[in-house]
Amino acid sequence: MIMKRLPRQRAMGAVLVLLAFAACSSANGEAPSALDDAGDGGAGVDAAPLELVDAAASDASDAAAEADAGGVAKCTADWCETPLPIPDGGTLSLMDVWAPAPNDAWAVSEQGLVLRWNGAQWTVVWDAQTPLYGIRGDHEGAIWVVGAAGAIFRGHAGATWTPIPSGTTTDLMEICEASRDAERPRNVAIVGEAGIVLRWTGAVGEDGNPSWETSNPAVDHELFSVSCAGADVWVAGRATDWFEGGPRIYRESAEGWLAQPTIANASRNDSYSKIWAFDRQNLWVRGRGNILRATPAGDRGALGWAEEHAPVAGAMKRPSSIWGTGPNDVWIASSRGRVHHWDGSSLKITATAKGWDVLPNNLRAVSGSGPDDVWVVGDGIALHRNVNGQD
Repeated sequence: MIMKRLPRQRAMGAVLVLLAFAACSSANGEAPSALDDAGDGGAGVDAAPLELVDAAASDASDAAAEADAGGVAKCTADWCETPLPIPDGGTLSLMDVWAPAPNDAWAVSEQGLVLRWNGAQWTVVWDAQTPLYGIRGDHEGAIWVVGAAGAIFRGHAGATWTPIPSGTTTDLMEICEASRDAERPRNVAIVGEAGIVLRWTGAVGEDGNPSWETSNPAVDHELFSVSCAGADVWVAGRATDWFEGGPRIYRESAEGWLAQPTIANASRNDSYSKIWAFDRQNLWVRGRGNILRATPAGDRGALGWAEEHAPVAGAMKRPSSIWGTGPNDVWIASSRGRVHHWDGSSLKITATAKGWDVLPNNLRAVSGSGPDDVWVVGDGIALHRNVNGQD
């Protein structure tokens, strides 16, 4: 499994370089010009009781420790850190976030928790007691979460959670819902690490649970990400064949899954572990060490791919998640503590920490409800876009 865990690199030499550089940049209040990153229908399930404390009081929270040391303040010019209910003496690795509206956000953790933001605070609403990796809501108002060993749960109003049989034991990584029509009154897509895609278009079994259609875009594949744009469903991963392996993207069609050409000469060892599609001609993909952007190239739906680079050398070596509201408003979170923004012409770095230092937390997911309501979550941290200028 190459996606769920992106371990931190704590090379002392790199830390000393970063500290020295942050001191210089904070002295003049400007973003750094160079930085070399160190890393390249059943019964409801009752929630388990939890003893919760504020993240600022938890010794296990790296973000809180940095705040106490003066490294990460509550707000920067771009982001505000929101306190998290971290179990006493434990950790909280937020793997995904979904925000249906301002003052309403949901997140899931590798520790199995479902959390909700009500505009003022995060609270734990349920403990699935199994690692969770993806969360989304559907058009009916239900919340879906997916996770380890084929786990699927559906929640209603965040109170009653029902396990949904998936028919698979592979880790389920992400979930989305495409637009509906008469043929597909429901249109849910889930991607599984073992190269499978689960689709629910509305049919239910005798037990009242969704009847999943399972497909494999190709043999000898691993899949890590799914994105729904209009009626289209896109998946990304890699082919594991020794001779013809490498990163792969597929789009669902009436004829099945269509392989999408990307950049030439991609490494056999590379993979695409995140995809975000706005429409058929505006896509972003995360490679193992790069970010690729696709735009229209011709009048027959062809795509032209370009590798986008960060303004700070090395700061995009380990991007982890991509989300946006349109072709000219795209956010990219990095497991090395950076968040970048694409404004239609270039990638710009945002201030996740004071003095433009590197945030120590691994950032794992970004999402939102609009241009001014953006969330970034990760290990022991949840950042909300600062549009009020508070410091």
